[in-house]
Amino acid sequence: MTTGWRLVYEGFDPSQEALREALCTLGNGRFATRGAAEEATADDVHYPGTYVAGGYNRLESDVSGRPIANEDLVNFPNWLPLTFRPEDGLWLGEEGNSFEDYRQELDLRVGILHRTFIVRDPTGRTTRVSTRRFVHMRHPTLAGIVQEITPLNWTGKLAIRSRLDGGVTNRGVARYRQLRGDHVEVLATGSTDDALI
Repeated sequence: MTTGWRLVYEGFDPSQEALREALCTLGNGRFATRGAAEEATADDVHYPGTYVAGGYNRLESDVSGRPIANEDLVNFPNWLPLTFRPEDGLWLGEEGNSFEDYRQELDLRVGILHRTFIVRDPTGRTTRVSTRRFVHMRHPTLAGIVQEITPLNWTGKLAIRSRLDGGVTNRGVARYRQLRGDHVEVLATGSTDDALI
């Protein structure tokens, strides 16, 4: 539904996620990131993708014994992964959690993607989650996520996990899946301390 400058989706509908992610893409002319959930990984429902202007690559694939060269707009490393879990619970995004009061809203006037929902884990713990995401127009390499987590019927420790996913591939279009999509190669991973990757 659209209301003025807002594109609003109510409820979580896996069959509509691909369309929602495309329509809720945030970009600034330098790069664009699909509106995938922060906790999502590429699967049959979600396809996180970040694309850089001019970021093309050519790979050769063997299709039925013939070399086929194909040029793609490269899916660059995913900066979105942000998830949490109650101590001894499931990570947000793992199967077994359920969503209630799910709402996704793209505010076109200010360029902010909002998501609010309540997640219920298999033990009955409910947690309200609110996220806001932006891609900066003035500073074209700056983007960010604000996530607010509010336990509703439980207390205890909370684990938060954030990362950069360099293991992405180009696999979003079914008819091209027989072609190579491994444009990004992870050379090394690591951290400087417990707080930085």
